[in-house]
Order: sequence, then structure tokens, then C-alpha cells
Amino acid sequence: MTSGSAIRPEAVLAIFADLVEEVADALSELEDWGHSGGRSDQYHHDVVADKIVLDGLIAAGFRVLSEESGMTGSGEVLVVVDPIDGSTNAARALPWYAISLCAVDDEGPLAADVANLATGDRFRAIRGMGAVAEEGALVPSGCRELSEAIIAFSGLPPSHGGWDQFRAYGAAALDLCAVASGSFDGFVDVDGAHGVWDYLAAVLICEEAGAAVGEGSGRDLFTLDTSERRGPVAAATPELLDQLLAIQREWNVSSRAAGAGG
Repeated sequence: MTSGSAIRPEAVLAIFADLVEEVADALSELEDWGHSGGRSDQYHHDVVADKIVLDGLIAAGFRVLSEESGMTGSGEVLVVVDPIDGSTNAARALPWYAISLCAVDDEGPLAADVANLATGDRFRAIRGMGAVAEEGALVPSGCRELSEAIIAFSGLPPSHGGWDQFRAYGAAALDLCAVASGSFDGFVDVDGAHGVWDYLAAVLICEEAGAAVGEGSGRDLFTLDTSERRGPVAAATPELLDQLLAIQREWNVSSRAAGAGG
């Protein structure tokens, strides 16, 4: 890939912004929000959004890794894409679904854009330059104690871990951005079931906002292997992240023990 200094991240975000608008416009005119007839978990809106994003990024000279269409193109800079994260929410008209785009150079994630396609809310970050929403810089809540925290989950927690409240909204990219913005205090992928396209952009946004990020089994979150799955965990503070990761480790041990006993 090209070196980190050879591409202007601001230019990348400008391209992303145009694609977000194109996808939003196309979805505003979409009549069929049902299944596509392809994969069992794929909808018409996934296909529509993927084509717009893929065509635009390839034309701009990027290589693309998309949840819907895999690895495409031959550009030196890679963009990891989830055309619609929260596809089932979109199909049910629940306003919590997003397009997620993350440009990657030889130093790792460079620039990210996560946009709620139902509300228009946008979250963006550039490596080393912070993270912003429309109203300004993103700032996590500062919560340090699990007993005071509101935690977002993907998957069903097997036991109560001592948090104050929890939510399960069904779109990891937006859940993670809500940690970056201070709306949630933390996020846990209980099942470790997400592909890199689901979380990479939002993880950069969290890190640039000052949130703490880890992985439920201690693995590196950055992978370009489409078969691998990870369990992102994010928190407003390192102290809260440690507590969430400790709970995740307990669940993992219990799950292995139950499997061995079966």
C-alpha cells in the first residue's frame, strides 16, 4: 500500500461524504426493503448500497473490501466497507443503521466515516487528528465504574455483570460511535462474531475520540481475512474497559467449560 503521507485523509473523507449522500438518496427512493434472494442475511438495500459504494471507490482508485462483495479492485489504498451495518434494523424501519467506511494505508486505519442513514448523524476520524460529529469533537462519557455504566451489547450476555443499564440496538458501528460520543459508556460484542467491516471505522473513531478499545479474547482487531471474526469491546475509560474485558474473559471460560461438559 502507499505510505501514510502519500494520501490526504481529508480528500478521502470528501469522497466518503459524497458516497454517503449517494447511498442516502438511493435508499430514500427504495421501495423493496426485503431479502435480496442472495445470501439468507442479505437485503435489497445491502445490494443497492454496495453497488454505489463499490463503483465510486473503484472509480476513485481504491481497492475495496466489502462485506457484500469481498475484495475488489487493485488500488494501493484499501477501503474496508460495510454498505449497511444494521441491515435488519433498516428492513424493519428501525432508525439505527449505517454505512461504515475506513481507509487503510501501510500504517493501518487512516480515515473513517460512519453515517446513520436513517437520521443523517455522521461520525468521522483521521488518524492522529481526533474524531468529530456534526456538532464538534467527540468526547466519551468519562465513566470509570461498571456499576454506573450504560453498556451496549451485541449478543445476549449470559449473566448480569454488574452494569447499571444495558441496551442492544443491533448495529455495532453505531454502538461503538455512541461510546465515542458519550451516549453509551461501553460496548461489548458478547459472541465475538463481527467481521472487520462491522467495526474498523468505528474503532478508529473511538480511539481518536479518546475511548479505550480492546478485543474480547485478546486478539488484534485489525485483520483482512474475511473468514475471521472478532469481538470488539470499547469503553469510555481504560478502567471501565478493564472491567468489561474481565467479564468477557469469565464468560469465555464458562462457555468453554460448558462445551467441554457437553
